[in-house]
Amino acid sequence: MVPKSTFSSLTKFLDVNLLQTRSCSLEGSVKLKNLFGYCETWDASGALELDKTAELSAGVQMPRIGAIPTPLMARISFLSEDWLKSSLKEHLVGVCVDLLSTMNHNLAYNLTWRKLSDPTRMSSNSVQEELGHSLLSSIKYAFKVDQRDSSIRPTRGYAFLSSSQVGGLAPGSKCSRFLRQVYLDFHSAPSFALLEN
Repeated sequence: MVPKSTFSSLTKFLDVNLLQTRSCSLEGSVKLKNLFGYCETWDASGALELDKTAELSAGVQMPRIGAIPTPLMARISFLSEDWLKSSLKEHLVGVCVDLLSTMNHNLAYNLTWRKLSDPTRMSSNSVQEELGHSLLSSIKYAFKVDQRDSSIRPTRGYAFLSSSQVGGLAPGSKCSRFLRQVYLDFHSAPSFALLEN
């Protein structure tokens, strides 16, 4: 059994996990609402592990205000990780911004910078070709329809989601390029009318 200690308050919590493998993690989060009087929500979270892994994230969500047609959402994240089974070190810094967000449409832009290093230079030749800096610049569009009476336990209705993501919008040979398409993700609520009769 994994021993666990949790300390909580109104705005933050501290979670300490002690595992049988003698690893330890420290996690915390803070959420503030209406800090500047625009009905916005600010949140920040972080995690630190003894295996030299650190993760930080901060974001803001703001509803429609004045001439702004859609809600605003922006998030920045940082990840630093040492791969225990190898000599590799990875650092990630990313920014995600919602450009358009309505009931049926969502358009988001993601920019992530990655640095992969090998201080000991003991990795294979194929891995060494991936060392250095790389950039992920992508834009994602999603179309969704949800006609269910409840998103948790629906009894009638349907919902589906179609999304497209294009990567490689930035120049350079180190920029990841891809095209990802999810044509249809369909969910239909079961009908209990016969069971009720």
